[in-house]
Amino acid sequence: MSSTDVVAAAPAESVSGAALTIRGLSHSYGGLEALRDVTFDVPAGSICAILGPNGAGKSTLAACVAGTIATSQGSVLLDGTDVSREPHFRRARRGVAYIPEQGAVFPALTVAENVVVGRPGAGRRGRQEAVDQAAAIFPFLGSRSRDRAGMLSGGEQQMLALSRILIQKPALVVVDELSHGLAPAVVDKLFAVVAEFRGTTTFLIIEQYVKRSQELADDVVVLSYGNLALATQANAVSLDQLEDAYEIEARQPDGPEPAPPAASPATGQADTTEES
Repeated sequence: MSSTDVVAAAPAESVSGAALTIRGLSHSYGGLEALRDVTFDVPAGSICAILGPNGAGKSTLAACVAGTIATSQGSVLLDGTDVSREPHFRRARRGVAYIPEQGAVFPALTVAENVVVGRPGAGRRGRQEAVDQAAAIFPFLGSRSRDRAGMLSGGEQQMLALSRILIQKPALVVVDELSHGLAPAVVDKLFAVVAEFRGTTTFLIIEQYVKRSQELADDVVVLSYGNLALATQANAVSLDQLEDAYEIEARQPDGPEPAPPAASPATGQADTTEES
């Protein structure tokens, strides 16, 4: 996991979550279309699972919503405000938090130091309060507060990243591959925490587990080769219908979806410099 991909939310005034509206969203990497005219809504305080095969455009969608890459066309609205042209640090000030697939912890920092990232000027008392809040979500963090984050397991690092974001009371949490590569018991804990925060924040979660995602989410969106294949309430569709949506015919690009460029920890901007 890499510290270069951390985008933490600034504390939001509202703890009820923000409504997310996606309208005609498109994005291309050079001549390769990763998203084409994607439209759907996520009600405030709800959980939306984004599903689809590899190369479907899921990670690109997450990065476009978080603002680490720019949209080619279309709009991203937060509580009705168009944030499509805002850089990710301004969206963070609106309460948008992002955990990318590559990870969201600083491995060289301690657990306690990671928890207070995004809280400049936090003293010893503020740090301890933050650790206590994080430990209330995942208790093991209390006893590991002095350990370096890089010494934690992959699942523990994901718990650390999620807890740090949740204690800041974000309006929208965007998580790319919440359960990727994690043991089922760890996934259970992560899903349970997300469910617990339903109604207090809005979640947009990229996921690989179809059945478990349907059980967790209020709404599901299926992408197929950059196209919107399905957008519906989770309880209004069968598991077979979700799996069938993966196979909807669409023009497949020449190659898999490229990974969105990583955000720089120094500038908060995506690095789009081409290698020579």
